[in-house]
Amino acid sequence: MGDSSDQEQTKPTKMKPSEICFSQREISHRFRKRSDHWIRTIGETLDDIVVGKTHVTSLPTINVKEEEDAEVNGDEEEKEGEGKKKKTRWITADNRRLWIFRHLERLGRCHEITIDEVIYIDSRKRSSTNRGASVTIIDDEEPGGYWHEAPDVTYVDPMNVKFTKNIIAMTFSVEGYYGVKVQTLVEKLESKELDFKVIPSIVIWDDGASQRVIDGNRRLWAFQKAEQSKIAAIVIKDREFLNNTIQRLIGKSLSDLSSGYGYQDISTES
Repeated sequence: MGDSSDQEQTKPTKMKPSEICFSQREISHRFRKRSDHWIRTIGETLDDIVVGKTHVTSLPTINVKEEEDAEVNGDEEEKEGEGKKKKTRWITADNRRLWIFRHLERLGRCHEITIDEVIYIDSRKRSSTNRGASVTIIDDEEPGGYWHEAPDVTYVDPMNVKFTKNIIAMTFSVEGYYGVKVQTLVEKLESKELDFKVIPSIVIWDDGASQRVIDGNRRLWAFQKAEQSKIAAIVIKDREFLNNTIQRLIGKSLSDLSSGYGYQDISTES
């Protein structure tokens, strides 16, 4: 007979944000003053991460608590009787951070986050009326920023997307990936060492006639070079949203969308 410790379920150290429930019904649109992000609203903080001004790890690890899902278990016991293993759910009191993480996951910019398990959540933090599925902003305040309004990530064929630069540097420069060689990404994709879904999504402008990459020329080059059939993308079709967000993408302007280059037209520089 094996050691009983081998039979214990291993607790997660990382989770998808969508697997974690909110504890509150409403949240403030701004962090507390003791937070490193207090000067920015939660929407502006989300924007800063999406455009690469800061990294997702700049947000502190969230605490989560595992607890019995009384509503689900109650329904199942009425139907099937007792004796089955109780179902649980994970809940956090770090609701503003979870709001950001949930949007990052939805936009293809965050797939898992590091979590710390706790055994207690203050009852004053428990006001959710929808079992933690979502939250609203107190007094209907605007969360700030733009990217919380962007469409969900989708998957497109990279070969159908045009570049907006004809010369591409062969190392990444954003925080979290600084100095990583683009060719290394190609090799990991070709060898299946890396799942394309964990690569941060690119941003595409779709005007109905063609698709052009707004943010992610190097990632697009790597996907085309590796002959990857799909790439995660935030596809923007709303011109008003584009006008509001394009200037926030570092080094980009609306004039960047006037030209589209195919793979054969691209030069690379080390």
